[in-house]
Amino acid sequence: MGVVCFSPGAVGALPAVRYAPAAGALLVFAAYAFGPARPPYARQAALFLLSICFAVTLFDLAARPLLFYLFEVRPAERYIYRWPPLPRLQRYTAGVTFEGVTYGDLAAISGRRDWREERRVRFVTDAYGFRNEPSLGSEPARPLDVIVLGDSFGVAGGTSQEDTLAGLLARDYGLSVYNLSISRENPLQQYANLLLEGPRLKTREGTCVLWLIFTGNDLDDPYYPELANPRPEPPGLRARLAAGFNDFRSRSPVRRLLSPGGAGQIVERTFVDGRRILFSAPYAERRGRTAEEVSRHPNFESLKATLDAMGRLAGESRLTVAVALVPSKEEVYSWALDGATPWSTARGPSGFAVVMRELCERRGFRFLDLKPTLVEASGRVFKESGALLWWRDDTHWNGLGQREAAAVIHESLLGGKGGQQGGRRKP
Repeated sequence: MGVVCFSPGAVGALPAVRYAPAAGALLVFAAYAFGPARPPYARQAALFLLSICFAVTLFDLAARPLLFYLFEVRPAERYIYRWPPLPRLQRYTAGVTFEGVTYGDLAAISGRRDWREERRVRFVTDAYGFRNEPSLGSEPARPLDVIVLGDSFGVAGGTSQEDTLAGLLARDYGLSVYNLSISRENPLQQYANLLLEGPRLKTREGTCVLWLIFTGNDLDDPYYPELANPRPEPPGLRARLAAGFNDFRSRSPVRRLLSPGGAGQIVERTFVDGRRILFSAPYAERRGRTAEEVSRHPNFESLKATLDAMGRLAGESRLTVAVALVPSKEEVYSWALDGATPWSTARGPSGFAVVMRELCERRGFRFLDLKPTLVEASGRVFKESGALLWWRDDTHWNGLGQREAAAVIHESLLGGKGGQQGGRRKP
């Protein structure tokens, strides 16, 4: 009876901590009900409640092979996991080749199927769990020109492999590129990934670390001090079992069915073409931060320390650092979000951009604020083709957005035509 009572929490169908008191109370009641000389209605009630627990657990286990894949059609979410040697970092499952339909993160948060902008993507990972073609997991034919370092903007899980920023820099500009980005990781985690993975990469003097810093959440996500000097350790048996158990619980289909949607975090607007466009409420709020507010943020000193650590690492490894500041969709299309005159978004820098430029210049990093370019391109591209630079149901660029970003990054940060990175644009 104890196993049955606690099983919904054990498999992850219900929150373990919050469910435990109810499971304990049910166990006490069941033990009482099945004792000698108890009234029949008590046994019937206990049997009914135990049957519910058993049914929920059985359904959760039986539905996993099907419902998990129905819920997680977004490959960047399906294949990500905490890295056992250092659980503050993440990796993707190695050797993945996914080709199928996906949709945006905002639509996923909302829980609204009618808000999805479905598209086909190809998502591939190498032998080390990063979004590269498998051949890049081994030693490349020539030293790397660029290491793309970032979060989900570098991963671009909602865009097909060949249209990602890393893919475009390699295909259209002839650069040797390795993508070291992982979704949901902030600058300190990204630095730790470069520190740990860099020694296996074939670089040369001057190889550029193209660091994508996102204005939407890179200042707000938690910074873990231990990642300043990461020390991955092979996990022991207990740690492996605990990690496996937690991962098992997190994949509960019943929990996903019972979880309410996050529609409150989504702002829905009608674009000038009459179609729906979604925005993130937290990103919309953060776009108005002043430089002073950025400097007073609790994580600001951690961000500065991370930039200092990156400068030291680049110097020791003979790398160069170029920071591309990625604006949020809520910044570029702020006129649509605020109901203002179409294409009236100001091209001036945000408070975060002002601060980041100063921080980068002090450390000798090249810096590019992508906002002016993307604001200009958003109007031009729409007038030419009726297309946007972001997926309508997503916080991330689509293929056109990746292409516009790749062009200005190549010209402004990577040496342009035949410049210092040795690339040349292919016809």
